[in-house]
Amino acid sequence: MTFLQILPMRIVSRSIIGKLNGITKYPRYPLPVIDDLLTNIPHTNVMSTLDLRSGYFQLAISPKDIEKTAFITRNGTFAFLRMPFGLSGAAPNFQRAIDIILQPVIGRFVSVYMDDVIITSPSFKDHLDHLTQVFTLLRDAGLTLNKEKCHFARDKLKYLGLIISKEGIETDNKKIRAITEMKPPKK
Repeated sequence: MTFLQILPMRIVSRSIIGKLNGITKYPRYPLPVIDDLLTNIPHTNVMSTLDLRSGYFQLAISPKDIEKTAFITRNGTFAFLRMPFGLSGAAPNFQRAIDIILQPVIGRFVSVYMDDVIITSPSFKDHLDHLTQVFTLLRDAGLTLNKEKCHFARDKLKYLGLIISKEGIETDNKKIRAITEMKPPKK
């Protein structure tokens, strides 16, 4: 375990990330429009969702920019080698990276929003091939998955808070129930 793994993130956020965000030129790269993304998910028989482990931390910071993330504590001087959560450019840079990595399969049988990937296939045999292609692309890029949040070869699953199946897309009833059963605020 490194010092950065045990240092509370709020301390780092106050010490460097806020200041760095104030002088950072925000990268121009659009996040997918969720409605467009959902429209492009075909209604197929077999689906899997993948979740990238600690998404931002899997992306290396450019060597020329590492010193910009440096901060000093009483235990020494440290800098991030990986993109920390909270940097203003983290989301667009991550989306651009994952779009580049999965470019060969996006739109064919993969849709991706940040670290959430859905793979859709007409048959189980095709699905195994599609999973192999995606795993190869992720492995070649050095990315790892959070296996606890991945769901494989399902006919119905949750993606971006919605239920996806071959019948279509529907709202998660648990979320609706949480709103309808919400108690009014006390005065």
